[in-house]
Amino acid sequence: RYTVKMDDFTEEQLEGIKMLFKQFDTDGSGKIDMVEFKLLARKMGIEMSDEKLKESIKAVAEGDDPELGLDEFVQWLQNSQTSGDDPFSMLKAKIKSKGMKPLTNQQIEQLRQCFNTFDADNSGAIDVEELGNVFASFGQDMTDDEVRAMIQDVDDDGSGEIEFEEFMLLMMSNFGQEETVAEDIQTCCRKYDGKKGVVNKSDFEKIIRELCGEALTDKEVQDIAECAASAASPD
Repeated sequence: RYTVKMDDFTEEQLEGIKMLFKQFDTDGSGKIDMVEFKLLARKMGIEMSDEKLKESIKAVAEGDDPELGLDEFVQWLQNSQTSGDDPFSMLKAKIKSKGMKPLTNQQIEQLRQCFNTFDADNSGAIDVEELGNVFASFGQDMTDDEVRAMIQDVDDDGSGEIEFEEFMLLMMSNFGQEETVAEDIQTCCRKYDGKKGVVNKSDFEKIIRELCGEALTDKEVQDIAECAASAASPD
């Protein structure tokens, strides 16, 4: 067992993660099951196989059919990053908690290379001058005061510089595209509803697959669609 360290996240980030968790706690029980967990993990861009996900969830939750509360979910994020199962799991949660589209591990590594390029003194952190050079490379001329103010917004440790994770959050805030789960679903539904505002069971299964990719098995997709169809049918 690992100890949950809430100080790995700011209060704002924890609140965002809490809201993200609630979006996938579909029955309002305060816990998410394996299906809900797989959907949430995919939504954050977690890169793990189903077997690895099942194995990792059992490290923080007990029972043959384990469920995660918010604390266990935060613990899972920390475990996954520490173990290397997904070395950017906590960063992805922080990005997603701000409503940004998830990044792949490859994209994060590319941004790390960008960070290293502008970290001229190899200190592991970027100061005002170095960050100004980053924005200049994107065609944005900013004064030192403007850059300093941006650093203060993400500088959790008050060092006056930003480390890689803080740099990532800053870049995503300025260049990332925001999204919400609801908008994602609405976009997919519009493809199939024929402007009638409703979709049939077969099309609903297609929507689930489009939203979830390979995160769910065919049976899980069918079970969700069947449940939705039953809920929509009049008594």
